[in-house]
Amino acid sequence: MTLQSANAFRGFAGRSAKLSRLALLGAGMLLGIGVVSSDPARAASLFNVANVRVDVTAKDAVVAREKGMAKAETLAMQILLERLAPPSWQHRLPSFSHREIEGLVAGIAIHSEKTSARRYIGVVDVRFYPGAVRQLLTSRSIPFVESQASPISILPVMLEDDFIAKGASTDWRQAWARLDLDNGVAPAELATLRDDLEAGTIKAVLAGDESAYAALRSTYGYGGLVVAVGQVADGLFRIHLVGEDAAGDVDAVATSAVDRANMTATEEQAARLGLNILERRWKQRLDPTFDETADIPLRRGALYPEEAFTVQDEALGRVGAVIEFFSVSDWQQIHFGLQRVADIRDFEIVSRSARGAEVVFDYEGSADQLQAVLAQNGIGLYERDGTLVIRAMGP
Repeated sequence: MTLQSANAFRGFAGRSAKLSRLALLGAGMLLGIGVVSSDPARAASLFNVANVRVDVTAKDAVVAREKGMAKAETLAMQILLERLAPPSWQHRLPSFSHREIEGLVAGIAIHSEKTSARRYIGVVDVRFYPGAVRQLLTSRSIPFVESQASPISILPVMLEDDFIAKGASTDWRQAWARLDLDNGVAPAELATLRDDLEAGTIKAVLAGDESAYAALRSTYGYGGLVVAVGQVADGLFRIHLVGEDAAGDVDAVATSAVDRANMTATEEQAARLGLNILERRWKQRLDPTFDETADIPLRRGALYPEEAFTVQDEALGRVGAVIEFFSVSDWQQIHFGLQRVADIRDFEIVSRSARGAEVVFDYEGSADQLQAVLAQNGIGLYERDGTLVIRAMGP
């Protein structure tokens, strides 16, 4: 959403301060609000990471298992960050120490584990505290999304020349099954390859034959269906995704390197690449301009760059801000939340549109204090290009 009068608010703030913590909620970044599934259990699953695999060697079995659990938590946090962060942030996500991560972990479920004198091999699920993760990411100014797409079906198929390779297709499907398809922003279930499916049908679908795709989708159930076609050639694993997901029509191609000595890892890497494509599509579907706005100064530093010399805890005084919302309930949450903050005085709505409002008010505390007290009332505060932006936080 573009609010042309945003920069005009600079005059309302007689003083400025530095934001050491920019309150960013992911859906607030994508849609201006915390967009969550209507099913609370499902929304919470975004903070669960399943099928984390670890293989650790140490001086003895006890230490190996301890290190295995720590590694699982660290890997799960990395997966969670990549899942929640917008595409433009993937290359600059920070690494967190295990000490920072362990306090975020709500529990671990062990699928399988093997131990020897010095080795631990395990497959575990790691469940994180949503609020704690939000707080950590907010403190690091990392935007994130909390909206799940509608579930789709994925049909993994391996082609070799003019044939469907049944055995290789089974391995390719298992590679997808080892991923966490349930808890991400683009959840999916795997379809099972039918014996009567012909390579000609798959090739027709890849060529854009709508009738071939319609027939295939009716065979595998109506709803979103993406065919994940894998092929190995010239030292590369080529994955072609075609069909329809929650973001619309899919036609995407990607390649990854082939390790002939470890085809299992090769296929899993390619499957993860395919899943990343689907997740990225959904994030961009939520807000096509998100990659651009994610790089607009949502940053630490002065509220207004030309006044960067001001003291961090200096009182704000008269404050101008832009409120962004996408529903009546979001507007009410923000409006009533602001009214509950006793230290906010002389609150005035300067203008209001269908998706935003310009407001002014007095606040004698610092920007950090305002951010903290708003967060307690379900309201996020951050800075964009010298303007204070207020958005509703998700549950």
